[in-house]
Amino acid sequence: MGPTPVLGITVRIVAITAARRWRPAAGGFTLVDLVITMIIIGILAAVAAPKYAETLDRSRADAAAKRIKVDLQYARQAAISESAPQTVSFTPASDGYAIPGLPDLNRPGQPYAVALNSPPYNAALVAATLGGDGDVQFDRFGKPDSGGTITVQSGNVQRTVTLDPATGTASVP
Repeated sequence: MGPTPVLGITVRIVAITAARRWRPAAGGFTLVDLVITMIIIGILAAVAAPKYAETLDRSRADAAAKRIKVDLQYARQAAISESAPQTVSFTPASDGYAIPGLPDLNRPGQPYAVALNSPPYNAALVAATLGGDGDVQFDRFGKPDSGGTITVQSGNVQRTVTLDPATGTASVP
């Protein structure tokens, strides 16, 4: 005699239930899919992170150099418009510089001072070579007492601001 129909139905129900239990839901992800995706994301992040850090350092060094250039032009214009000498003092030890004769545009009542080691620049003032000292003085015609270079660095990226001794024009090559 063969198996009874009741037993055959029971076996079929168990087989169908077991098959449905192990089949992934429609539109879902398996654990293997998620692990492979996480590995791919990890590899992409490992490749992109150094490039991102280098780009960030380049951006910070460029911004710091441009700020110095603009401030040198500001001091030069102030010397011309007030027909009086104007000094810009660089202090590499504190990663900053000051323009003692001008008020700070962002903080009224405060002297003009810039700290390059704080946001948004997070840069270091590596050197200020301006005629043997860290100061440049523009006369009432906007001519500097010396030319030279100011070097800033963020991470491994350096930028140099050049001050022309004849014209007083600052540039970032």
